[in-house]
Order: sequence, then C-alpha cells, then structure tokens
Amino acid sequence: AQRSAAFTLLSSALSPKGFEKVQQIIEADELLKTDQRSNAMFGKDLYYISILGTPSLKDPWMLQFGGHHLGLNLTIAGDRGVLTPTLTGAQPALYTVNGKIVRPLGGESDKAIALLNALDESQQKQAILGFRLADLVLGPGQDGKRIQPEGLKASAMNERQREMLLDVISEWAGIVHENAATARIAEIKAEIKDTWFAWSGPTTATPGSNITAYYRIQGPHLDIEYAPQRLGGDPAPHVHTMYRDPTNDYGRSTTAK
Repeated sequence: AQRSAAFTLLSSALSPKGFEKVQQIIEADELLKTDQRSNAMFGKDLYYISILGTPSLKDPWMLQFGGHHLGLNLTIAGDRGVLTPTLTGAQPALYTVNGKIVRPLGGESDKAIALLNALDESQQKQAILGFRLADLVLGPGQDGKRIQPEGLKASAMNERQREMLLDVISEWAGIVHENAATARIAEIKAEIKDTWFAWSGPTTATPGSNITAYYRIQGPHLDIEYAPQRLGGDPAPHVHTMYRDPTNDYGRSTTAK
C-alpha cells in the first residue's frame, strides 16, 4: 500500500511519458541486479522517495525520487514545478519485455542523431567537437558549475532544425507534469536561438540501437548532457544523462519570487 501511494504521488508529479520512462529505468535496474546477481547496488527495491518541507498548495516544497540510474528533484511552488537538476540513466538501455524492445532513453538517442544528420556539412563541422568526451561534465556533485558553450549555435540553424533541437530538449523538459512542462518548453523555445548543440564521438548509429556519442545542449537557462558509459565495453547499453537549469536548479529562482 505504501509503495502504491509513493508511485501514485510520483505519477501525479510527472507526465504520462515521464512516468513511463521512470518505470522503464527502474525495470532496467532490476534486470541489471538479476544479471549481476551478487551486486547490491542495483534493483527496484533500492529506490528512495523523500519529501522536503510540507506539501502545500502555495508554499514551496520538494519531492525527490531516485536510485542508481535516476535522480529526480522536483521543486513545487503553487502551480509551478521545476525538475532540475535531474539525472536519468539506464543500464541496460535496451532490453526486451514480453517480446517488446524497451529503450528508456531511446528518444534522447534517436532524436539527437536525426538532428545531427539534418545539419549540412558546414553546420556539422561546427557542431562536432575535435575532442572526445566520455562522461558527464555537469553531473552529480557539480551544482553551480558553468562551462563555456561549444558547438553550433541554433541561430545558425534553419527553422526545421531548431524545431528538431527543441524536440530533443523535450525528452527532458517533458518529463514533468504537463502544466509545468508547457511553461518550461515555452521558456526554452523563446531562447532557442541562443542555445548551442555540441557532439563528441561517432556520428553514426545502428537503427533501433543507441548512439555511442556524447552530446550537450546549452542555453541561457538550460544544460543537457547525454553520456554513454564505457564501463563494460560497448557504451550503447549504458547511458547517463543530466538535465539542469544553471539559474534555477532546486527551484532557487522560482522559490525566491
């Protein structure tokens, strides 16, 4: 009954797509526990829920939920919801359940490679970095850190390419409840021309599988990273991603209003 109540709370705070993604990440962790057998780091029992402050219709409070490959930080202030910083990851990032292939972070992979392929040669030269990045730069423990934007600025993209970039971003911004997601995506869209897209690593991917490249999206109020992990050999089945708002992580700007 308590687990059911916890997941009911979580589902009410997220969009249906976001809650499905969370469930798929948890299921991947359970599969990893079964595969590892004696490894006590993984599994659906090792997820935690925390409420910071007192739930209120008007006063700020916070809901945290996470485990090994998930860290959701949702600050709620009235009708506003802030889901940064949040880590989503998966291992395995591709598995089969009842004959159906599941890819918890498939959209993040497929939409990004589609955007890269939609760029012309000159744009790709700007977007693709001349060095390899293999892990998150702004991951856990890096609160408040800022890095210089790199790659291709969206002001140099055409309208279709900018729409594709916004669609990539929606894989993170759309996790939260629809009302909060709509406001967040509108904010990002208004600043899309000041947003950067950078790519590091292989520029091809096997259809139906995940990319093995790192990419980053940065805007005035946005930091996103997608980082396949080399631990275990093939990086495609083990992915970490990070979603931040450098001006409003943990809702500090929202709750100050």
